[in-house]
Amino acid sequence: MTQITKTVRLSGSSPDSIEDAIRTVLARAAITIDEITRFEVVRVWGSVDEAGVPTEFSVTLDITFTVKESVHG
Repeated sequence: MTQITKTVRLSGSSPDSIEDAIRTVLARAAITIDEITRFEVVRVWGSVDEAGVPTEFSVTLDITFTVKESVHG
């Protein structure tokens, strides 16, 4: 049978790094979404303090997962 996938767009942030923001979004998504197969970074942005030091890293991801087969025949 042909594999069907679905993509959703989610955003999140971390005070530590872009990579940590990505990991945070994926970990939270995995709580309710099974069979995540890939992600794409759509947008990266952040906040800085008065000295120009980054204080928050934010990302928007497209997360793709496999749609389960129907349990009804």
